[in-house]
Amino acid sequence: MARLDYDEFKEYCMKSVVKVLGESKYEAESRSIQQSDEIVIDSVQIKEKNTKTGHIPSFRVQPFYSDYCDGKTLGEVTLDIVKTIENFLDKPLDLPDPSIFSAFDNAKDNLIIRPISYKSNKKLLKDHIYNRFGDIAVVLYMLMQHSGKSMGTAKMPRTIVEEWRLSKDFLLRIALENTARFFPPFILPLELTFKGAETFSQTPINHRFFMNPLIPFSLIPSALNTYYVSIEKGINGAAAVFYPGVLEKLASLFDDDLYVSLPCIREALIHPVSKSDISALNHAASSMIVTLDPLERLSPNIYRYSRSDKKLIML
Repeated sequence: MARLDYDEFKEYCMKSVVKVLGESKYEAESRSIQQSDEIVIDSVQIKEKNTKTGHIPSFRVQPFYSDYCDGKTLGEVTLDIVKTIENFLDKPLDLPDPSIFSAFDNAKDNLIIRPISYKSNKKLLKDHIYNRFGDIAVVLYMLMQHSGKSMGTAKMPRTIVEEWRLSKDFLLRIALENTARFFPPFILPLELTFKGAETFSQTPINHRFFMNPLIPFSLIPSALNTYYVSIEKGINGAAAVFYPGVLEKLASLFDDDLYVSLPCIREALIHPVSKSDISALNHAASSMIVTLDPLERLSPNIYRYSRSDKKLIML
């Protein structure tokens, strides 16, 4: 049989998955998810008939189509999708009903921020709340669910936030404080991260967590004069440099202004200015960002934090 093209494959999966799960109970619906101004994710929702609300399982078509093109049979791919959906149905995410967050008192403790590329999301951001730093937008999100293995977030729509009648600066300050509490920042010499993820757990907490007043922090010097800053139990590690007091504390530790490199949403790289070559940093950031998944890209530019005016400026 000739190989199916993408649209034929998608149609086959929608029909076959529903058939396996039960055509009398379930139906499939195609959805497009706008991830950025340019990136749209093609997905399929599998939901019980006549269901309009709640947390509905879905799957992204492209990864399964890639498996099919790499040699998996249609039956094998269908089974993989069915397992994905059944896992969700057996163990649904414990997500709150989004409607409860229409009231600020219900939402305030779940507000967080996430940094995303401003240039890649200009159109989408018109409908949301954010502060801009150079080519990065620090955006107001709602933390819907968080555990050791998964996290669910959603951008807060401007229409809902405006009903609260509170200033943008106040809301983003609350969100930054919440984010810092949920996801504490840590720092490591860059070279230690080359040894793998176990480095984090093997490094004593007094050499990692620099913002906790109850931990007598001691910095491990970097032979590369480059430090890896990220957050605990979260995926948006670059957010750490926007937390209240973080760059001020780091500049004090190094007794220097800082260059900050933010090519990826997952981390920031910190460089004491007096020990760094700005041209080398620019080259490294530009080289790294092109290797990343487009959804993980943040900024190809270098930022400078000045101790004198306590501002982070894109160079």
